Amino acid sequence: MAGVLVTLALFVLVGYVVHTLRTSHRWIAGVLAAITTLIVAFPAVLYALFRG
Repeated sequence: MAGVLVTLALFVLVGYVVHTLRTSHRWIAGVLAAITTLIVAFPAVLYALFRG
């Protein structure tokens, strides 16, 4: 069950990154924040998937 929730959260996070990249061509801070969030959250997502 935890793996399913983590996978759904990852999809939401990727969707947020794609949305930020599409809508904010001039806002480099938003793009950097979205990419940084994805990079920081990815190890936790992998850990949760392989542990649970």
